[in-house]
Amino acid sequence: MNRLFLPLIALLLSPALLAATECASPLRVGFDDWPPYHYREVAPPSRVHGYAAEVLSAVLARMGCEVTYLELPWKRVLHGLEYGEIDVAMEANMNDERARYAYFSDPYNPGRTLLWVRQGKVYQEQDLATWLAKGYRLGITKDYFYGDEVMALLARYPGQVSAVSDKQNYVKLARGRIDGFLGDMLATPSGLGKEGMEGQFSYHPMVVYESPSYFMLSRQTVSAHFLAQFNQALAAFKATSDYERIWRRYTRVR
Repeated sequence: MNRLFLPLIALLLSPALLAATECASPLRVGFDDWPPYHYREVAPPSRVHGYAAEVLSAVLARMGCEVTYLELPWKRVLHGLEYGEIDVAMEANMNDERARYAYFSDPYNPGRTLLWVRQGKVYQEQDLATWLAKGYRLGITKDYFYGDEVMALLARYPGQVSAVSDKQNYVKLARGRIDGFLGDMLATPSGLGKEGMEGQFSYHPMVVYESPSYFMLSRQTVSAHFLAQFNQALAAFKATSDYERIWRRYTRVR
């Protein structure tokens, strides 16, 4: 996009000019506890934080919309979207079943899966296939889907690949029982911080897998016109320094 055009978008989509957006009542946003994307702060005042929540709140504020966050299990969030009890969900992957009852915004998070290794360890291999072919041991997250191509690759190395929990992967890598593990670009630093293991690992420059994330909007309560306005506001916000600050804060790797 032409950089000279971005300030014009931001001006046209200022909160004052978007006051007529279709949001007469607070939009109900369903979320589950998944730091650093969306989570409720424990200490009072108990507010919803996270990369996805902060991006969504900023976009809706630009549109002049109010929002109410409802903490629910993910399956109930999807059920609520289908039957009009929830208006918006965050950090969703697109599939045909969900598209039946929900609109998808433009993607806002690249959803990168990276190879995490011990801090200071350098591997020259530039792709996972070559890395595994060298005999290195890999940890993956049990029941997580990394895309058809990566899953087929992993199946070729059953003796080198182990599927356990994220926390178990952290411990195994710290003890040298594996040489690396696959982890989300944002969620892994958050998980390491929670376990007090910050600074022990870093990520390899290769991007193993990308699965973009979207906001889902219920077809029962939100119109296609609102979706178009939302996408315009999202694009405008992503061009601002405020968005850059949010992205840097949640992608920082210690």
